[in-house]
Amino acid sequence: MDLNQLQERMEILLSSSVVSTIAADITTLAFMHLQSHLKKGAIEGAEMLFTHLPTALTRIENGEQVEAPHPALLNEVKQSPEASAAMKEIGFVQQQWKNQLPQEEIDFLLIHYTNVLQINKGGN
Repeated sequence: MDLNQLQERMEILLSSSVVSTIAADITTLAFMHLQSHLKKGAIEGAEMLFTHLPTALTRIENGEQVEAPHPALLNEVKQSPEASAAMKEIGFVQQQWKNQLPQEEIDFLLIHYTNVLQINKGGN
């Protein structure tokens, strides 16, 4: 997925009222931040992450709750060498959001970000 593909995805989600404008904007910034970290124009395996992120932010904005991911999966992800970098990316999202994300969303984002970082390990 590259920036143009992400922007097309955000336009579809916005036009169908699935995500809010602020969620789409923060997602675009988060994508560019991850591109910079990875030193890549296209991020492999990023579609799930960058669909989950704007919908999660929109759910939070609407006051909706989400269940936590399965504890065994979360524990496995936390053992990954990429978990620390994933938490830094989540920290960037929280800075842009200007609020603390619910722990359940942080946990799901940790799973998604860790997966994407593992797939793209090493940059160019």
